[in-house]
Amino acid sequence: MIGVTGVVLAGGDSSRFPVDKGLISVGGERIIDRTLGLFREMFTEVIVSTNRPEHYFLTGARLIGDVFPDKGPMGGIFSALLNAAADRIFVAACDMPFLNPALINHLVRAAPRADVVVCSFGGSVHPLFGVYGRSVLGSIEDHLRKGLTGLRRFVADCGALVIGEEEVKKIDPEGASFVNINTVGDFNKFIGGRICLG
Repeated sequence: MIGVTGVVLAGGDSSRFPVDKGLISVGGERIIDRTLGLFREMFTEVIVSTNRPEHYFLTGARLIGDVFPDKGPMGGIFSALLNAAADRIFVAACDMPFLNPALINHLVRAAPRADVVVCSFGGSVHPLFGVYGRSVLGSIEDHLRKGLTGLRRFVADCGALVIGEEEVKKIDPEGASFVNINTVGDFNKFIGGRICLG
């Protein structure tokens, strides 16, 4: 997609999982490779935001680190917006194995209507699956400098366009796009089998 850069956020420390979550194998393919494959089909530029570049060199993707270290996903989004060629980025976390391309397209098409576009599903807003415009760089920096690193708070503060659950379900009925593998329990629930690095 011209005008949007695909960004995989892979900066977490995987403290609740025994391996780097992006390297978990799902159906014989690492999550990071699944996501990069999808993004390369959809976007003209793809970036991996990570502070562990040694884990992702072999993906062949462009890797960027955080300008503001240890600030979580918000720090990764800030750095991606600074470095992206496009004025908007679509972000997804590296531990989300079931991204729906039609839903991604839906958010990107809605992007001209707001600086940030995210979804609501299951009673929660999901800021790690969304579009962020370069126009929010100043607001993100302000939050980061104040130590306000919560993305849900930022999304609320910036007046994001939130695609409601009813609309989301027309495209992704089960909300599979928002499944993330944070813990071994999540892995067993959604994937099962032996945890490995592919």
